[in-house]
Amino acid sequence: MESIHSKSDFSGKLIVVADDLGLDESINDGIFFAFKEGLLDWASLMANGKAFEHAVAGIKATPSLKVGIHLVLVEEKSILLRNEISSLLNREGLLYKSHRIFFIRYILGLIKRNELKKEIEAQIKKVLETGIKPQFINSHQHLHLLPSITNIVVSLAKKYDIPYLRIVNEPLELSGGVLRKIQLCFLKFLSRRAHRKIIVSGLMRNDFFVGFLRAGNLSKSDIDFARRLNRKYPEKIIELGCHPGFENEVLQKTYQHWNYHWQKEIEVLKTSSR
Repeated sequence: MESIHSKSDFSGKLIVVADDLGLDESINDGIFFAFKEGLLDWASLMANGKAFEHAVAGIKATPSLKVGIHLVLVEEKSILLRNEISSLLNREGLLYKSHRIFFIRYILGLIKRNELKKEIEAQIKKVLETGIKPQFINSHQHLHLLPSITNIVVSLAKKYDIPYLRIVNEPLELSGGVLRKIQLCFLKFLSRRAHRKIIVSGLMRNDFFVGFLRAGNLSKSDIDFARRLNRKYPEKIIELGCHPGFENEVLQKTYQHWNYHWQKEIEVLKTSSR
């Protein structure tokens, strides 16, 4: 598996990153298909995704794919049990189904930082135990950008020699709803704070990100915009986030509240092929 060594590895390159590897076997199949077709560069793996083992097998059969960790602190099952991370779990013993509930509990101080560290480290270690060397870290709903979680992730990235963390610095001129743009402004604020911590720690991060405002509904205009950024700032790291995958009825029903169009994203990537 190829490794990230320095910022020079990205010179003049737009990095296309597929999130949610491990969510479902059909998502995995779509991501590996897209990589083999030359449509993407990296993929981030969910340690607590139900199709984790299937994803690991695919990664080992695709050694040129750069793989990172997609930390998941809401919606899926935790790695650790209730007696270890009770503040992260609901009454049913599952991670909270909504990132909004998680955020409110975080703000109120109801999420224990030591329990966050335990679960995040458990997710990292689960990936490492497969023999995969993760090259970067990002997270579901970008929760790693919350200040105390950033501190944990930066510390663990250094501990486990994971060189790169995602920030969300997406230009506001891209199309998107008003609420989504308000959320983006908040993430940009958090990203500025995270940026300083990442740099001081000697880690790397992207300079720009495209893929938040239309997450799960990537368009050709998003890809074109990312390419324009890449041409304008060839010395910067431009990351295009996407969610390609093949679909099935169970997947669509389970995640209908996301309103994602995984298979359509493959087609958009195809028609905008570099």
